[in-house]
Amino acid sequence: MKFSDLDAYSLLENLQTGVVVHDKNTKIRYANPKALEILRLTEDQARGIGAYDPLWRFLDKNKQAMSVADYPVNQVIASHKPLSNFEVGIYDSSSKDVTWVLCNAYPEFTDNKQLEQVVVTFVDITSQKQNICFENIVEMAKDVIIVTDSDPFPAGGPKMVYVNEAFTRLTGYTKDEAIGQAPSILQGIDTCDKTRQEIRNALCNQDSVQTQILNYSKEGEPYWLDLTIFPLHNSEGEVTHFAAIERDITEQKDYESTLKELSIRDPLTTLLNRRGFFEMASSLLSQSKRNLSPIVVAMIDIDFFKNINDAYGHDIGDQALQHMSLHMQSYFRKSDIIARMGGEEFALLMTNSDINSCIDKFETFLAYLAENPLKVEKELIPFTVSVGLTQPTEGSKNVSDILKAADKALYKAKHNGRNKVSVAD
Repeated sequence: MKFSDLDAYSLLENLQTGVVVHDKNTKIRYANPKALEILRLTEDQARGIGAYDPLWRFLDKNKQAMSVADYPVNQVIASHKPLSNFEVGIYDSSSKDVTWVLCNAYPEFTDNKQLEQVVVTFVDITSQKQNICFENIVEMAKDVIIVTDSDPFPAGGPKMVYVNEAFTRLTGYTKDEAIGQAPSILQGIDTCDKTRQEIRNALCNQDSVQTQILNYSKEGEPYWLDLTIFPLHNSEGEVTHFAAIERDITEQKDYESTLKELSIRDPLTTLLNRRGFFEMASSLLSQSKRNLSPIVVAMIDIDFFKNINDAYGHDIGDQALQHMSLHMQSYFRKSDIIARMGGEEFALLMTNSDINSCIDKFETFLAYLAENPLKVEKELIPFTVSVGLTQPTEGSKNVSDILKAADKALYKAKHNGRNKVSVAD
Protein backbone atom coordinates (compact mmCIF):
# COMPACT_ATOMS: atom_id res chain seq x y z
CA MET A 1 0.00 0.00 0.00
CA LYS A 2 1.20 3.46 -0.88
CA PHE A 3 0.75 6.53 1.31
CA SER A 4 -0.93 8.16 -1.68
CA ASP A 5 -3.69 5.59 -1.41
CA LEU A 6 -4.62 6.79 2.10
CA ASP A 7 -7.49 9.20 2.73
CA ALA A 8 -5.43 12.00 4.30
CA TYR A 9 -8.49 13.98 5.38
CA SER A 10 -10.04 11.02 7.21
CA LEU A 11 -6.69 10.33 8.82
CA LEU A 12 -6.41 13.87 10.17
CA GLU A 13 -10.02 13.94 11.30
CA ASN A 14 -9.57 10.82 13.43
CA LEU A 15 -6.04 11.51 14.64
CA GLN A 16 -5.66 11.79 18.43
CA THR A 17 -2.98 14.43 17.90
CA GLY A 18 -4.14 18.01 17.45
CA VAL A 19 -3.20 19.49 14.09
CA VAL A 20 -3.61 23.17 13.16
CA VAL A 21 -2.50 24.77 9.90
CA HIS A 22 -1.91 28.56 10.02
CA ASP A 23 -1.33 30.84 7.04
CA LYS A 24 1.65 33.17 7.10
CA ASN A 25 -0.46 35.75 8.98
CA THR A 26 -1.29 33.19 11.71
CA LYS A 27 -4.94 32.75 10.66
CA ILE A 28 -6.22 29.18 10.94
CA ARG A 29 -6.72 27.38 7.63
CA TYR A 30 -7.52 24.03 9.16
CA ALA A 31 -7.92 22.47 12.63
CA ASN A 32 -8.76 18.81 13.14
CA PRO A 33 -11.36 17.74 15.77
CA LYS A 34 -8.72 16.89 18.39
CA ALA A 35 -7.16 20.34 17.99
CA LEU A 36 -10.57 22.01 18.41
CA GLU A 37 -11.18 19.94 21.55
CA ILE A 38 -7.84 20.88 23.08
CA LEU A 39 -8.12 24.54 22.07
CA ARG A 40 -11.72 24.66 23.37
CA LEU A 41 -12.97 26.09 20.08
CA THR A 42 -15.84 25.20 17.80
CA GLU A 43 -15.19 24.82 14.08
CA ASP A 44 -16.95 28.15 13.44
CA GLN A 45 -14.89 29.90 16.12
CA ALA A 46 -11.63 28.52 14.74
CA ARG A 47 -12.25 29.39 11.11
CA GLY A 48 -10.13 32.41 10.17
CA ILE A 49 -8.99 33.48 13.66
CA GLY A 50 -5.37 34.31 14.23
CA ALA A 51 -2.86 34.13 17.05
CA TYR A 52 -3.70 37.70 18.04
CA ASP A 53 -7.36 36.86 18.75
CA PRO A 54 -8.32 37.25 22.47
CA LEU A 55 -9.70 33.68 22.47
CA TRP A 56 -6.12 32.44 22.62
CA ARG A 57 -4.76 32.17 26.18
CA PHE A 58 -1.49 30.36 26.69
CA LEU A 59 0.75 29.74 29.73
CA ASP A 60 4.43 28.90 29.67
CA LYS A 61 5.79 25.91 31.60
CA ASN A 62 6.16 28.14 34.69
CA LYS A 63 2.43 28.90 34.60
CA GLN A 64 3.03 32.51 33.61
CA ALA A 65 0.91 34.19 30.91
CA MET A 66 2.73 33.84 27.61
CA SER A 67 3.25 36.87 25.41
CA VAL A 68 1.80 36.66 21.89
CA ALA A 69 5.28 36.77 20.38
CA ASP A 70 6.12 33.53 22.22
CA TYR A 71 3.18 31.56 20.81
CA PRO A 72 4.58 28.56 18.87
CA VAL A 73 3.22 29.75 15.49
CA ASN A 74 4.72 33.20 15.94
CA GLN A 75 8.10 31.80 16.94
CA VAL A 76 8.19 29.74 13.70
CA ILE A 77 7.03 32.70 11.56
CA ALA A 78 9.74 34.90 13.12
CA SER A 79 12.57 32.37 12.82
CA HIS A 80 11.46 30.26 9.79
CA LYS A 81 12.72 27.32 11.84
CA PRO A 82 10.85 24.36 13.33
CA LEU A 83 10.00 24.20 17.03
CA SER A 84 10.17 20.90 18.92
CA ASN A 85 8.64 19.66 22.18
CA PHE A 86 7.48 23.07 23.33
CA GLU A 87 5.34 22.87 26.50
CA VAL A 88 2.23 25.07 26.55
CA GLY A 89 -0.73 25.46 28.91
CA ILE A 90 -4.09 26.36 27.34
CA TYR A 91 -7.02 27.90 29.19
CA ASP A 92 -9.93 30.28 28.74
CA SER A 93 -12.44 32.20 30.85
CA SER A 94 -14.89 29.27 30.86
CA SER A 95 -12.77 27.15 33.21
CA LYS A 96 -9.86 27.39 35.64
CA ASP A 97 -8.56 24.05 34.38
CA VAL A 98 -5.45 24.17 32.22
CA THR A 99 -4.84 21.75 29.36
CA TRP A 100 -1.14 21.07 28.96
CA VAL A 101 0.20 20.11 25.54
CA LEU A 102 3.54 19.19 24.05
CA CYS A 103 3.74 21.21 20.86
CA ASN A 104 5.72 20.85 17.63
CA ALA A 105 5.56 23.37 14.78
CA TYR A 106 7.27 23.62 11.41
CA PRO A 107 7.15 26.01 8.44
CA GLU A 108 6.20 25.10 4.88
CA PHE A 109 7.52 27.16 1.96
CA THR A 110 6.49 27.85 -1.64
CA ASP A 111 8.68 26.82 -4.57
CA ASN A 112 10.38 30.23 -4.45
CA LYS A 113 11.14 29.70 -0.74
CA GLN A 114 8.50 32.09 0.60
CA LEU A 115 6.77 31.11 3.85
CA GLU A 116 3.35 29.74 2.93
CA GLN A 117 1.98 28.22 6.13
CA VAL A 118 2.88 26.80 9.56
CA VAL A 119 1.74 23.38 10.69
CA VAL A 120 1.37 22.98 14.45
CA THR A 121 0.81 19.61 16.11
CA PHE A 122 0.25 19.02 19.81
CA VAL A 123 -0.36 16.13 22.16
CA ASP A 124 -2.37 16.42 25.38
CA ILE A 125 0.02 15.74 28.32
CA THR A 126 -2.24 17.01 31.09
CA SER A 127 -2.53 13.56 32.69
CA GLN A 128 1.24 13.09 32.53
CA LYS A 129 2.11 16.48 33.99
CA GLN A 130 2.22 16.39 37.77
CA ASN A 131 0.19 19.29 39.02
CA ILE A 132 1.44 20.39 42.42
CA CYS A 133 -1.11 22.45 44.29
CA PHE A 134 1.20 25.09 45.69
CA GLU A 135 -1.72 26.95 47.23
CA ASN A 136 -2.51 23.93 49.42
CA ILE A 137 1.15 23.57 50.40
CA VAL A 138 1.37 27.23 51.37
CA GLU A 139 -1.95 27.08 53.20
CA MET A 140 -0.88 24.07 55.28
CA ALA A 141 2.64 25.33 56.03
CA LYS A 142 3.58 25.79 59.68
CA ASP A 143 5.51 28.96 58.85
CA VAL A 144 3.57 32.20 58.46
CA ILE A 145 3.35 33.28 54.81
CA ILE A 146 2.21 36.75 53.78
CA VAL A 147 1.97 38.27 50.29
CA THR A 148 1.66 42.04 49.89
CA ASP A 149 1.26 44.31 46.90
CA SER A 150 4.23 46.31 45.64
CA ASP A 151 2.57 49.62 44.85
CA PRO A 152 4.11 52.83 46.24
CA PHE A 153 3.05 52.77 49.83
CA PRO A 154 2.30 55.27 52.61
CA ALA A 155 3.86 55.21 56.07
CA GLY A 156 2.00 52.04 57.03
CA GLY A 157 3.56 49.92 54.29
CA PRO A 158 2.21 47.83 51.39
CA LYS A 159 -1.12 46.07 51.84
CA MET A 160 -1.55 42.35 52.48
CA VAL A 161 -3.29 40.46 49.66
CA TYR A 162 -2.81 36.93 51.05
CA VAL A 163 -2.13 35.30 54.44
CA ASN A 164 -2.13 31.58 55.24
CA GLU A 165 -3.69 29.70 58.16
CA ALA A 166 -0.46 29.84 60.19
CA PHE A 167 -0.80 33.64 60.16
CA THR A 168 -4.25 33.42 61.75
CA ARG A 169 -3.10 30.91 64.36
CA LEU A 170 -0.17 33.07 65.42
CA THR A 171 -1.65 36.57 65.23
CA GLY A 172 -5.31 36.00 65.99
CA TYR A 173 -6.35 38.04 62.94
CA THR A 174 -8.67 36.33 60.46
CA LYS A 175 -7.93 36.54 56.75
CA ASP A 176 -10.76 39.02 56.26
CA GLU A 177 -9.34 41.23 59.02
CA ALA A 178 -5.81 41.09 57.59
CA ILE A 179 -6.37 41.44 53.83
CA GLY A 180 -6.09 45.11 52.86
CA GLN A 181 -4.16 46.03 56.00
CA ALA A 182 -0.43 46.73 56.22
CA PRO A 183 1.80 44.28 58.16
CA SER A 184 2.65 47.23 60.43
CA ILE A 185 -0.61 46.54 62.32
CA LEU A 186 1.38 43.74 63.98
CA GLN A 187 4.08 46.05 65.30
CA GLY A 188 4.07 47.70 68.71
CA ILE A 189 5.83 49.97 71.15
CA ASP A 190 8.86 47.70 71.60
CA THR A 191 9.30 46.82 67.92
CA CYS A 192 12.79 48.01 67.01
CA ASP A 193 12.73 51.21 64.91
CA LYS A 194 16.02 50.21 63.29
CA THR A 195 14.49 46.91 62.14
CA ARG A 196 11.42 48.70 60.76
CA GLN A 197 13.65 51.03 58.76
CA GLU A 198 15.75 48.11 57.49
CA ILE A 199 12.60 46.45 56.13
CA ARG A 200 11.28 49.68 54.65
CA ASN A 201 14.58 50.37 52.85
CA ALA A 202 14.56 46.86 51.35
CA LEU A 203 10.99 47.29 50.08
CA CYS A 204 11.78 50.71 48.58
CA ASN A 205 14.79 49.20 46.79
CA GLN A 206 12.83 46.04 45.82
CA ASP A 207 15.47 43.95 47.59
CA SER A 208 15.28 40.88 49.81
CA VAL A 209 15.82 41.23 53.56
CA GLN A 210 16.27 38.74 56.39
CA THR A 211 15.93 39.91 60.00
CA GLN A 212 14.28 39.26 63.37
CA ILE A 213 11.40 41.38 64.59
CA LEU A 214 9.17 41.69 67.66
CA ASN A 215 5.47 41.74 66.71
CA TYR A 216 2.20 41.65 68.65
CA SER A 217 -0.92 39.51 68.28
CA LYS A 218 -4.44 40.87 68.06
CA GLU A 219 -4.70 40.43 71.85
CA GLY A 220 -1.46 42.36 72.39
CA GLU A 221 0.76 39.36 73.16
CA PRO A 222 4.37 39.85 71.96
CA TYR A 223 6.09 37.26 69.79
CA TRP A 224 9.39 37.09 67.92
CA LEU A 225 9.76 36.25 64.22
CA ASP A 226 12.65 35.21 62.03
CA LEU A 227 11.55 37.05 58.91
CA THR A 228 12.55 36.77 55.24
CA ILE A 229 10.99 39.14 52.69
CA PHE A 230 11.65 38.89 48.96
CA PRO A 231 10.17 40.40 45.77
CA LEU A 232 8.03 38.39 43.34
CA HIS A 233 8.44 39.07 39.61
CA ASN A 234 6.13 38.56 36.66
CA SER A 235 7.24 37.15 33.29
CA GLU A 236 8.43 40.61 32.25
CA GLY A 237 10.75 40.80 35.26
CA GLU A 238 8.66 43.44 37.01
CA VAL A 239 8.15 43.30 40.78
CA THR A 240 4.43 42.75 41.35
CA HIS A 241 4.33 41.60 44.97
CA PHE A 242 6.42 40.94 48.07
CA ALA A 243 6.32 37.63 49.92
CA ALA A 244 7.25 37.17 53.57
CA ILE A 245 8.06 33.82 55.18
CA GLU A 246 8.02 34.14 58.97
CA ARG A 247 9.00 31.60 61.63
CA ASP A 248 7.92 31.98 65.26
CA ILE A 249 11.12 32.03 67.37
CA THR A 250 9.55 33.26 70.63
CA GLU A 251 10.65 30.16 72.59
CA GLN A 252 14.18 30.52 71.27
CA LYS A 253 14.26 34.19 72.24
CA ASP A 254 12.89 33.41 75.70
CA TYR A 255 15.60 30.77 76.14
CA GLU A 256 18.29 33.20 75.00
CA SER A 257 16.90 35.81 77.39
CA THR A 258 17.00 33.29 80.24
CA LEU A 259 20.61 32.41 79.45
CA LYS A 260 21.47 36.10 79.25
CA GLU A 261 19.79 36.73 82.57
CA LEU A 262 21.69 33.85 84.18
CA SER A 263 24.97 35.21 82.84
CA ILE A 264 24.48 38.67 84.38
CA ARG A 265 22.76 37.71 87.67
CA ASP A 266 24.21 36.66 91.00
CA PRO A 267 22.37 33.41 91.87
CA LEU A 268 22.49 34.00 95.65
CA THR A 269 21.03 37.51 95.81
CA THR A 270 19.42 37.71 92.30
CA LEU A 271 21.12 41.11 91.92
CA LEU A 272 23.21 41.92 88.87
CA ASN A 273 26.69 40.43 89.02
CA ARG A 274 29.88 42.28 88.07
CA ARG A 275 29.38 41.63 84.36
CA GLY A 276 25.75 42.74 84.47
CA PHE A 277 26.65 45.92 86.34
CA PHE A 278 29.34 46.84 83.80
CA GLU A 279 26.88 46.35 80.90
CA MET A 280 24.13 48.44 82.49
CA ALA A 281 26.47 51.10 83.87
CA SER A 282 28.28 51.53 80.54
CA SER A 283 24.97 52.19 78.79
CA LEU A 284 23.80 54.65 81.47
CA LEU A 285 27.17 56.42 81.48
CA SER A 286 26.87 57.01 77.71
CA GLN A 287 23.34 58.32 78.16
CA SER A 288 24.36 60.65 80.97
CA LYS A 289 27.12 62.13 78.78
CA ARG A 290 24.67 62.73 75.94
CA ASN A 291 21.92 64.10 78.17
CA LEU A 292 24.25 65.88 80.62
CA SER A 293 22.32 64.18 83.44
CA PRO A 294 24.36 63.56 86.64
CA ILE A 295 24.95 60.10 88.07
CA VAL A 296 26.53 58.91 91.32
CA VAL A 297 28.27 55.57 91.82
CA ALA A 298 28.69 53.90 95.22
CA MET A 299 30.83 51.00 96.38
CA ILE A 300 29.46 49.35 99.54
CA ASP A 301 31.16 46.78 101.74
CA ILE A 302 29.71 44.86 104.71
CA ASP A 303 31.93 45.60 107.70
CA PHE A 304 33.71 42.63 109.34
CA PHE A 305 31.81 40.15 107.19
CA LYS A 306 34.46 37.49 107.87
CA ASN A 307 33.54 37.62 111.55
CA ILE A 308 29.93 36.73 110.70
CA ASN A 309 31.08 33.71 108.68
CA ASP A 310 33.48 32.60 111.39
CA ALA A 311 30.98 33.01 114.23
CA TYR A 312 27.84 31.69 112.59
CA GLY A 313 28.95 29.71 109.55
CA HIS A 314 28.74 30.33 105.82
CA ASP A 315 25.02 29.59 105.61
CA ILE A 316 24.31 32.54 107.91
CA GLY A 317 26.85 34.55 105.94
CA ASP A 318 24.81 33.83 102.81
CA GLN A 319 21.64 34.93 104.63
CA ALA A 320 23.41 38.17 105.58
CA LEU A 321 24.18 38.84 101.89
CA GLN A 322 20.56 38.13 100.94
CA HIS A 323 19.39 40.36 103.81
CA MET A 324 21.59 43.17 102.49
CA SER A 325 20.26 42.64 98.96
CA LEU A 326 16.60 42.77 100.00
CA HIS A 327 17.05 45.94 102.05
CA MET A 328 18.98 47.70 99.28
CA GLN A 329 16.20 46.87 96.80
CA SER A 330 13.48 48.10 99.15
CA TYR A 331 15.36 51.25 100.21
CA PHE A 332 16.68 52.58 96.90
CA ARG A 333 14.74 53.50 93.76
CA LYS A 334 13.75 50.94 91.11
CA SER A 335 15.69 53.02 88.58
CA ASP A 336 18.91 52.62 90.60
CA ILE A 337 21.26 49.86 89.41
CA ILE A 338 22.28 47.52 92.23
CA ALA A 339 24.84 44.72 91.91
CA ARG A 340 26.79 42.28 94.01
CA MET A 341 30.33 42.66 92.74
CA GLY A 342 31.71 39.66 94.60
CA GLY A 343 32.10 38.51 98.22
CA GLU A 344 30.52 41.07 100.54
CA GLU A 345 31.00 43.97 98.11
CA PHE A 346 28.09 45.74 96.39
CA ALA A 347 27.84 48.55 93.83
CA LEU A 348 25.06 51.06 93.22
CA LEU A 349 24.52 53.50 90.37
CA MET A 350 22.00 56.29 90.88
CA THR A 351 20.76 58.26 87.87
CA ASN A 352 19.74 61.94 87.94
CA SER A 353 21.40 62.35 91.34
CA ASP A 354 23.90 64.79 92.81
CA ILE A 355 26.58 63.88 95.32
CA ASN A 356 25.15 65.85 98.26
CA SER A 357 21.70 64.26 98.10
CA CYS A 358 23.35 60.84 97.84
CA ILE A 359 25.49 61.50 100.92
CA ASP A 360 22.31 62.24 102.86
CA LYS A 361 20.61 59.19 101.35
CA PHE A 362 23.40 56.85 102.45
CA GLU A 363 23.70 58.39 105.92
CA THR A 364 20.03 57.54 106.36
CA PHE A 365 20.63 54.08 104.92
CA LEU A 366 23.26 53.35 107.57
CA ALA A 367 20.70 54.19 110.25
CA TYR A 368 18.10 52.10 108.44
CA LEU A 369 20.39 49.01 108.50
CA ALA A 370 21.02 49.52 112.24
CA GLU A 371 17.25 49.31 112.80
CA ASN A 372 16.94 46.17 110.65
CA PRO A 373 19.45 43.56 111.84
CA LEU A 374 19.49 40.03 110.46
CA LYS A 375 17.15 37.70 112.35
CA VAL A 376 18.34 34.09 112.70
CA GLU A 377 15.88 32.05 114.74
CA LYS A 378 15.64 34.05 117.99
CA GLU A 379 18.93 35.88 117.58
CA LEU A 380 19.50 39.31 116.02
CA ILE A 381 22.78 39.72 114.15
CA PRO A 382 23.60 43.40 113.57
CA PHE A 383 26.05 44.48 110.91
CA THR A 384 27.15 47.78 109.38
CA VAL A 385 28.45 48.85 105.98
CA SER A 386 31.06 51.29 104.67
CA VAL A 387 30.27 53.38 101.60
CA GLY A 388 32.44 55.12 99.01
CA LEU A 389 30.78 57.64 96.66
CA THR A 390 31.93 59.31 93.47
CA GLN A 391 30.26 61.57 90.93
CA PRO A 392 31.72 61.03 87.45
CA THR A 393 32.74 64.14 85.54
CA GLU A 394 32.46 64.74 81.78
CA GLY A 395 36.05 63.51 81.50
CA SER A 396 35.31 60.13 83.10
CA LYS A 397 36.38 57.59 80.50
CA ASN A 398 34.72 54.35 81.54
CA VAL A 399 32.97 52.40 84.28
CA SER A 400 36.18 50.78 85.45
CA ASP A 401 37.79 54.17 86.22
CA ILE A 402 34.65 55.34 88.03
CA LEU A 403 34.57 52.20 90.20
CA LYS A 404 38.25 52.70 91.07
CA ALA A 405 37.42 56.21 92.31
CA ALA A 406 34.48 54.89 94.36
CA ASP A 407 36.69 52.09 95.71
CA LYS A 408 39.26 54.62 96.94
CA ALA A 409 36.50 56.47 98.76
CA LEU A 410 35.34 53.14 100.25
CA TYR A 411 38.87 52.45 101.52
CA LYS A 412 38.84 55.88 103.12
CA ALA A 413 35.53 55.09 104.89
CA LYS A 414 37.02 51.86 106.27
CA HIS A 415 40.23 53.57 107.30
CA ASN A 416 38.21 56.18 109.21
CA GLY A 417 36.50 53.59 111.40
CA ARG A 418 33.85 51.90 109.11
CA ASN A 419 30.07 52.44 109.21
CA LYS A 420 30.74 55.69 107.39
CA VAL A 421 30.14 57.39 104.04
CA SER A 422 33.14 58.88 102.22
CA VAL A 423 33.38 60.79 98.96
CA ALA A 424 36.12 60.44 96.36
CA ASP A 425 38.49 63.39 96.02
